[in-house]
Amino acid sequence: MLEGRALFVTHVATIFGQRLAVALGELGADVATTAHAFTDRAAADAAFTATPRIDAVVHVCVDDAGLVPQPLVDVTADAWDARAEALLRDMLFTFQAAHARFIATGRGRIVLVAPTSGFTGAGGFVPASTAVEGVRAMGKSAARQWGAQGITVNAVLVPPALVAPELVAATTFEAPPAVGRHPDVRDDVAATVAHFAGATGSGITGATVIVDGGSVMAP
Repeated sequence: MLEGRALFVTHVATIFGQRLAVALGELGADVATTAHAFTDRAAADAAFTATPRIDAVVHVCVDDAGLVPQPLVDVTADAWDARAEALLRDMLFTFQAAHARFIATGRGRIVLVAPTSGFTGAGGFVPASTAVEGVRAMGKSAARQWGAQGITVNAVLVPPALVAPELVAATTFEAPPAVGRHPDVRDDVAATVAHFAGATGSGITGATVIVDGGSVMAP
């Protein structure tokens, strides 16, 4: 599905990020990775510059350091910065570096992959969940701004059990998968990412697809 495509996958220090990168490679992609969040624009630019070719960026919106359960009333300013703002800044710098790379060629794909906990809410994980939904909003705004430049931005949401088991008990939506099974990282999640990241995905941007077997059904 991705034969001849070069993908740059972020946050492979997380278990899910690593599994997704491997799965995308199995689908034929030439995969480059980065392990940790970008704390400034220079770090993001350096990582992108060091990668010879990038056709699509797959940004895994998961940061294990931010998955610390805490009642909302006890969240301090420092905790908010570490668990919410850090994830949003990482996304900002990733987007800026990707845009700089893609604008020169007039085409590029960005695919966000995040847990549905931002969409449904997760009690006790308010900063991380807020950041994930903020990332999706940023993606839609970037999609609208960069569409005419040949750059698409789409989101793939997956069940918390795949990306952060700590969120499972905290999610407010517990409907079983309508298809009778949980999604597979390669055959379901990576295959959906491949559609957005592939050469045939130029006609879709600003979209969100939930790949969780039909637990969360929303437009």
